[in-house]
Amino acid sequence: MRYIVSLLMLTLLSFPAAAKMYKWVDENGKTHFGDTIPPQYANQGNVELSKEGLVIKKTDAALTPEQRKAREDEQARKKEEERKKEEQQRRDRALLNTYTTEKEIDLVRDRNLQQGTLQIQGTELRIKQVQPRLDESRKKAGTFTARNKPVPAYLQQEVQETEKEMQHLQEMVKQRRQEMEAIRARFEDDKKRFRELHQIENGTMK
Repeated sequence: MRYIVSLLMLTLLSFPAAAKMYKWVDENGKTHFGDTIPPQYANQGNVELSKEGLVIKKTDAALTPEQRKAREDEQARKKEEERKKEEQQRRDRALLNTYTTEKEIDLVRDRNLQQGTLQIQGTELRIKQVQPRLDESRKKAGTFTARNKPVPAYLQQEVQETEKEMQHLQEMVKQRRQEMEAIRARFEDDKKRFRELHQIENGTMK
């Protein structure tokens, strides 16, 4: 080791005082010193040294396209994790600032569900009102078909429009039911997280 250090100092001292000194490693792992770096090693990383052998500047090896993409992907992953962490912290603060007990969460959930229930009931009432009109229109159209006569254009349009109205109302009911299920799931998650946060505060988290 002492021999290597001495050799390095002798190598450095052999260069003019104003010259730059570089150290690099070739493809075989052998270390080289010189005042210039061969072009084939320019992108493989090097160290600039002072005449006393102190590191002035270190240049890392240039990344391959695959390495660059991997680094960018890792940076994006860490950024997304940090964003999710900050969002979770924001939601936790809002949860603790909004509710004091799990029962309060249930009350707010029930109020939200009640609104959806009323909307469904109103839509189902409209369906009951539309259904007789649809049945009557279909019955009239059926009399023409039974007598092998063409269904009048106005009657065809009436059936189509009423069927379209009925389908729209049924879709509304389906959508409201899905929204209510989402509300139940969201409030259940909030209640679970609320419980976890209080367990953490009390030191009882399993």
